[in-house]
Amino acid sequence: MAPHIRELLDLALPNLRDYGLVLLEPDGRIAAWLCGAQEIFGYAEAEMVGRPIATLFLREDVARGLDLQELEVARRHSYSQDDRWHVRKDGNRVWISGTVTALRDATGLRGYIKLMRDRTDMRIDAEHRANQLESAVDALNRTHRFLQTLGHELRNPLAPIRNSAYIAAKASDDLRVRKAAETIGNQVAVLERLANDLMDVSRLQHRKLELRLDEFDLRGLLDDEAAGQRLPATAKDVRIECVMPPQPLPIVADPSRLRQAVSNLLVNAIKYTPPGGTIWLKATQEADDIVIRVQDTGIGIAPDVLPRIFELFTQEARAKDLVPGGLGVGLAIVAQIAELHGGAAQARSGGSGTGSEFTLRVPRGGPPSERRGGFERES
Repeated sequence: MAPHIRELLDLALPNLRDYGLVLLEPDGRIAAWLCGAQEIFGYAEAEMVGRPIATLFLREDVARGLDLQELEVARRHSYSQDDRWHVRKDGNRVWISGTVTALRDATGLRGYIKLMRDRTDMRIDAEHRANQLESAVDALNRTHRFLQTLGHELRNPLAPIRNSAYIAAKASDDLRVRKAAETIGNQVAVLERLANDLMDVSRLQHRKLELRLDEFDLRGLLDDEAAGQRLPATAKDVRIECVMPPQPLPIVADPSRLRQAVSNLLVNAIKYTPPGGTIWLKATQEADDIVIRVQDTGIGIAPDVLPRIFELFTQEARAKDLVPGGLGVGLAIVAQIAELHGGAAQARSGGSGTGSEFTLRVPRGGPPSERRGGFERES
């Protein structure tokens, strides 16, 4: 080695404070304690030269022979790499990312060089993030259990309320009583829908929902859904138009779940389309997919909300002000129903005041075969 290279090395090694460099004898005893080794572990060179490298290992790791294992791996393969806890002189643990390289010459193995870096900060941060993730998952699971329980508790009193309203309407000729009974019935339907959505969110999230597949002409289902939503749309002075091909649109799907998804999209469009607006319910076939689109002239979707629109509980401030009281679960259910069918849900909007278009795309022949094991086909 040229003299000036040796001089540079002599200058460089003491200044590599972030790295500990240890030279080992073939039996694992420390021959040299260099660079930032003292700073990382707290031992002076005189304390460490001649001691086994096991001094730096946790007792439980020494008991498992891990101190010798990394040397054996390096001996066999010239190089080993390990990330693990080591112990300082003061007894504190440090997370070390290190490598061991075997040193050989013509006579055979002469020793090892072990390069170590203290990454305790990175390890603690990773553990903190893992704990945060675990806490978030636990909180999410608790939320889903709460939603399912809430859905059950909401549904229990609704049937007697509906029955009582029906009896009151039949037993009285007073128009005010009948009108009140009709209002009660309408609000019970809203609560039933909310309760079912809450329970579906929990079932879908835990993949406990089974599809009951059937083959049918999608046009009939869409016509029925549009007809069912025309009354609330007309009451708001919103027009619903269906745009479908004259030929059948056969599809293998769960009709009740597909109906639920389309209904959610139409209800959402009616909510956020001002009086005088129009909603188009469209369907077509594109390659092997059936594509359903619900387009409206409503308030649109802000660009910052659009990427999250199918996430649970997503609602932008404008929408909350316009239609208060919603939970933001309907579109999440649409997306998960699409995924269960092997398809996808998409949303487009040019921004506030430009309207929206929601697309539900599902395979025409049903879910992919690898996902069909837990589904049932109607006979």
